[in-house]
Amino acid sequence: MKTINLGMIGSGHVSNRYFEQAAMLEGVRFVATCSKRLDNAEKKAATYGVPRWYDDYRVMMDREKLDAVVVTTPHSVHAEPVLAALERGLNVLNEKPMATTFEDCKRMVSLAEEKGVIFMSLPFDLNPAFLAASEFVTEHYIGKITGAEAQLSLPGPWRDNWYYDKTIAHGGAVLDCLVYPVSRLIGLLGPAVSVVAEVNTLIPNRIVGEGKKVNSDVDDNVTIIVQFAGGQHAVIRSLWGLSHKQNHTIIYGRSGTVALNDSGFPLVVHSPEQALPNAEQVSWRGIENCYVPYGKIASYPKEEIIAYFVHCLRSGEQPIQSGKQQLHVHEIMFGAYRSAESGQRYQLTTSFAPWDKLNPDIFDTRSRYI
Repeated sequence: MKTINLGMIGSGHVSNRYFEQAAMLEGVRFVATCSKRLDNAEKKAATYGVPRWYDDYRVMMDREKLDAVVVTTPHSVHAEPVLAALERGLNVLNEKPMATTFEDCKRMVSLAEEKGVIFMSLPFDLNPAFLAASEFVTEHYIGKITGAEAQLSLPGPWRDNWYYDKTIAHGGAVLDCLVYPVSRLIGLLGPAVSVVAEVNTLIPNRIVGEGKKVNSDVDDNVTIIVQFAGGQHAVIRSLWGLSHKQNHTIIYGRSGTVALNDSGFPLVVHSPEQALPNAEQVSWRGIENCYVPYGKIASYPKEEIIAYFVHCLRSGEQPIQSGKQQLHVHEIMFGAYRSAESGQRYQLTTSFAPWDKLNPDIFDTRSRYI
């Protein structure tokens, strides 16, 4: 089995999980780290036993015999190293968000296709509960889809190193958090057609970390309505102002509901017309005829991000969450900014072929009585 040689671009705490995941895999190793400050790259290399370190990612790419790079830099520093890697024909695993402009996102996807390389842009949603949920988003279990909601809200990032500085982050809750619920919904329901949004800075003066006071100029309060071709609306929310974390996805049908990560359950299916086989019956939000399909969830292996990326590298298969799918996710986010600024609905221009395509009839709520 050929050893996969990886290069890490970025030395913050986010990079740690990729070093740790790679260490668990046979035939996978990081051979170099890169950071804007050479001492940070050296420290990270020393921590994880990486033999070489750089302060210029172009030099690293040209000197090292790399199969791929992993980009974990701050948001505004994703585009340049990703594009540089793709131009060299290197495979790329890119942290979210893909980039801080829609134009750069389009360039990434186009260049990856032109070079014929693996381009995996996060979020990575293919966990067991999500995969199991995809089996129950059918007319058989929940009837016609009528709407959806999703949220990732929290008190706000505890660090103040760049998250609250618009000149560095180029965006707040939209780029950092909204990307997750948007990605989950689009992954389950397929492409949308438009977005309407309200985005603002609700808390400009914050207390973070161990009581430090910071001034924030990034968006921390966003609500969007995504519309699908059948007329269904999905309300998606991210607020850096809660006293706790809220991170759920709910898909409503005319005769049932699928809920991910809500009320302490990994996955709940409300199915009053028929019992789910091999599932535990529970009360969810005080509602009866709800089921948690623990067996179905357990039937899917838990795969870490690096393991899946390496699978794609070795098989030559593009990620299930394709570049075009994640481009659509990012157009929704940048469209939300445009809508909030203009006060107008933003019509989406991108689409993708869903990995688990729904029967289009599930969106048809108008052709017969339901």
